[in-house]
Amino acid sequence: MNKGECPGCDLPVRASWFVKWGDNGTIVVRVNPVIRVALVESDLLNDIYRRIEDSIGVPIRRIVFEAERAAAKATIDTMVPKRHAWLVRNSLVMHPVSRFFQLLFRLAGLAEAHTVFYHVYKGSMASVNNAINQDIIAAMTLGAFESSEGIPYDHQWSEIGGQLYLIIMPAAGKPEIAERMVPEVARPLRGTRRLEVCSRCGLPKALRHLRWDLPNAIITDTRRDVRMSFVDGYAFSVVFRELIAELGDDVVPIIIEASREYEGRVIEETGFLDDKRDREESYQEYLESLPVWGQGNPVSSEITESMLVVTIENPFSAHLLAGQLLAVYEAVEGNPGSVEIDEFAPMRVRLTVTPADSAA
Repeated sequence: MNKGECPGCDLPVRASWFVKWGDNGTIVVRVNPVIRVALVESDLLNDIYRRIEDSIGVPIRRIVFEAERAAAKATIDTMVPKRHAWLVRNSLVMHPVSRFFQLLFRLAGLAEAHTVFYHVYKGSMASVNNAINQDIIAAMTLGAFESSEGIPYDHQWSEIGGQLYLIIMPAAGKPEIAERMVPEVARPLRGTRRLEVCSRCGLPKALRHLRWDLPNAIITDTRRDVRMSFVDGYAFSVVFRELIAELGDDVVPIIIEASREYEGRVIEETGFLDDKRDREESYQEYLESLPVWGQGNPVSSEITESMLVVTIENPFSAHLLAGQLLAVYEAVEGNPGSVEIDEFAPMRVRLTVTPADSAA
């Protein structure tokens, strides 16, 4: 057992210092419960964004970048109220803060980074390894420092001697599109759900198949040998919001289909249907897994001969969840389905999945 791993579940104790699983289907950062994260495959957002680009024939990289930047800034903003910001905007405080950001990156499985130099208000340079995505890491870094220092930043990547470096420097401003990217950061609804957790460290037992390589910032799902990461719970919702605003509701089926295809592959590779369960047990098993990943709190479900209706509170993304449930339905029923989304109240969504021919 590696130093720092829990003797009860082999998971790293430091992970429980970083995040906390709530009773409402969310995972939050301990230092500020307003900051919500979700535990997903590291390639999930890359894959879905790429599928959307392939479908619409339009690059969305700038939207994604500015959404990630805005989400990082908004979440850090909640930690230090504006009236107290002047207290931290000095080198005595900001140098430890920058190292704290690097620790969060490692614990979240996002990237392994080390400061080369840092001058408050003047820029910094860091070596970066094992980044899940260079654009996302750069955007999150800019957003964090813009929140902490109160000035806009730009960035560039440089490779020297085989080592990758991220350089950030003060900028005159940000693109016009950035003004539209502010996420809606709201406290989630309360819940009463209880996860089965390790009695020693408090982490969910359902995560026992994960392995943390903290020095290298890599979290691995050993069932499929794929990398996992904690990602903020806001940026992708902003991306989808802007895509729908720019391209109309026609983009919604594209997002759902991208999520359905991705989740369908996960279901097949994990052997989800190999266990001997009836259809209702299969659905319930899947719904029970959503809070483990911070994807929401399924509070009610109706399963009929041909229909699945689920109400989820605190959904991490109604569109991605719609695709996921559609994939589960098609895997369980063995037939194509159709899904409808009803965001009938704040932080609540009702997803209805029926046979595809019934929606014709």
